[in-house]
Amino acid sequence: MVVSVRTSAAAVRIAAVRPATLIRAEARPARGDRAAELRGFGRGPLVLIRRAGAARATARFVLALTPGGGRRVVFRARVNAGGSTSIRIRNANVPPARPVGSVRLDGPGVRRLAVPTSVLAARGPAPGTEPLPPTVLAFYYPWYEVADWSGGKPIAPDNVNPHPYDSADPAVIDRHLQQAIAAGIDGFIVSWWGGDSGWAANAATLESRIPPGFTFALYLEVFSPAFRSEADLTREIDHALDTFGTSEHYLRIDGRPLLYVFSSHNVMRELGAGKHPSYREVWRHVLEGLAQEGHDPVLIGEGRPFDVEDFGVFDGMHVYGTEDPALTPVRNREMALTARAWAAVHGGERKIWGASIIPGYDDRHIPGRKPEYFPRDGGALYEAQWASATDSRADQALIVSFNEWMETTNIEPNAAWGDQYLELTKVLAARYRDR
Repeated sequence: MVVSVRTSAAAVRIAAVRPATLIRAEARPARGDRAAELRGFGRGPLVLIRRAGAARATARFVLALTPGGGRRVVFRARVNAGGSTSIRIRNANVPPARPVGSVRLDGPGVRRLAVPTSVLAARGPAPGTEPLPPTVLAFYYPWYEVADWSGGKPIAPDNVNPHPYDSADPAVIDRHLQQAIAAGIDGFIVSWWGGDSGWAANAATLESRIPPGFTFALYLEVFSPAFRSEADLTREIDHALDTFGTSEHYLRIDGRPLLYVFSSHNVMRELGAGKHPSYREVWRHVLEGLAQEGHDPVLIGEGRPFDVEDFGVFDGMHVYGTEDPALTPVRNREMALTARAWAAVHGGERKIWGASIIPGYDDRHIPGRKPEYFPRDGGALYEAQWASATDSRADQALIVSFNEWMETTNIEPNAAWGDQYLELTKVLAARYRDR
């Protein structure tokens, strides 16, 4: 919708009243304003502040919101320090925008404006907000050797693999594919460290053994020494897409291959060095370079803390794991709604939100780590994480992980829990798809 504000007052604040949620807004060019902005996801408010010395201020907000199940969307307008104010609301789902409500305030005070949800939803959804098919993917690691299971990698003592394996073994790959398919997983997101890494051949073997109906995508590990410059990134991604992106099994949306990036805001930084100050520009340059090579990937970024402005560069966002399981429902709701609304406000393609789902986490045994531990609680944490992905209608459910044994996020069977998490995945993935 479009909310137009004209005021001679010092400031106007327009908030949504529950259950409606203001998701995203952009203030288009205006006159006489010192600030015209959405203050925050949720209630808002939309704020217009008149510049000192200006007779009046005007602003036009292109706005996305959800009514939250209410029959009416109610806005509360608060005007400070006198003056007159007019507010007009138009349905902009399909151009041209059509008036659906207005209110005028003379002097300071508070007024409410209610618009029936049916009126705001008339003319169909805004382009770019249509739901995407729900997809279940699991992070997959092709880096194990037999010696890793007896001390070669730091794996918790209680996370015992009853079947030590080498990731290069085709029989192991076949077993993993069969387990994933039986558990309702649609595909793997495969850890990728560059074309010269020791595990690149294992990814190729995996690709060659994928049966019809299963899919995969690459996960760019930005801390790899192969990715130390924009030229490195462009060259390596070009190679990866040439090598894997043409596979009939590679994950695509509208013909475009998906590429996931771990810790995308730490690009070209050493582990622990923090955020690159111009990471968005780095990725813009890389995408420009890839376009010159004939590639147009769907780039899915990752990083904490989150900045929704990353949707301006990346085609989608996800988080690997969680900063705190208690925050997962709030994070999924905000990011899933923002991804769905982005194109309606800013134009362009539909954005994607991948909701991370962990069964548990434990890195207390890994040297040099600041320890974190999220207990599995017999599967309760996993079920809660799935419920959050389902309730938020996230575009993708991303299981962390199929076989990352070092951080104890694996759903691959171990000696303690056996097939428990594969069986849970089968049930919870079906529930996610039927939401």
